[in-house]
Amino acid sequence: MKGKKIVLAFAFVFSICAVSAQPFKLDVTKDAIIGGGLLTGEIFHNVYERISSQKGWDGTVYNKDDVNAFDRNFMYAYNKPLNAVGNVLMVAIPAGALAVNALGIYKNYELTDLLTETVMAAETFLMAHTVPHIVKPLVSRVRPYNYFSAFDNPNKDDWDRSFFSGHTSMAFAGATFGSYTFCKWFPDSKLKIPVIAISYSLATFTGISRVYAGCHFATDVLTGAVVGTAIGFLVPWLHSVSTKETQIALLPNGVMVKKVL
Repeated sequence: MKGKKIVLAFAFVFSICAVSAQPFKLDVTKDAIIGGGLLTGEIFHNVYERISSQKGWDGTVYNKDDVNAFDRNFMYAYNKPLNAVGNVLMVAIPAGALAVNALGIYKNYELTDLLTETVMAAETFLMAHTVPHIVKPLVSRVRPYNYFSAFDNPNKDDWDRSFFSGHTSMAFAGATFGSYTFCKWFPDSKLKIPVIAISYSLATFTGISRVYAGCHFATDVLTGAVVGTAIGFLVPWLHSVSTKETQIALLPNGVMVKKVL
């Protein structure tokens, strides 16, 4: 009987130690792979841009009838104010997501946890920036504003980089990353729903502004939203720490200790 009590006491202590207070943790191997992938992607993007035969826009106004029926319903001429709004939100959403989480982590956790959040955020936003810029030159899709006017082109060197929307990818990556990590760091917070609602509302507005600014087709934005959301979830998920719970059961011939992941 005394032996059973000792085993039970040991199992209880083990179960407490097995539960991780931090939901995320850096991993040398994973972070090296992610970092190496991002570096390779950036090198490929820059090299391909240099060796490709991209030419500046020559003033051609393209025919809207060549655009698929779905995207044709959401085509607009260039709108400079809305383009500026998209530029601001592309940076503000990821920065805001990191700032909100960092403030709470600084007050409730260790500085090492703040470093973990910062590294994950950097990987997320760099990936959300790199992936579209790898795809854009490979697809080489003309932007919507090139179907309206020969004199209203904001960037003659970026005229065929429509697919897919990097602004939207960044915005949704920020919204997903911020929402997911906030709920993990602060599972009992009453601010979870407001954080999620505000984050995705701003991300959605970013995507809409890119369409109405004439910079992207609807399918560019929808693709950016999907890719950004996937990235915003994938990076912190790869760093997530599984909480281990221990179930203890008394058996006729001893004690059973079972870990539940």
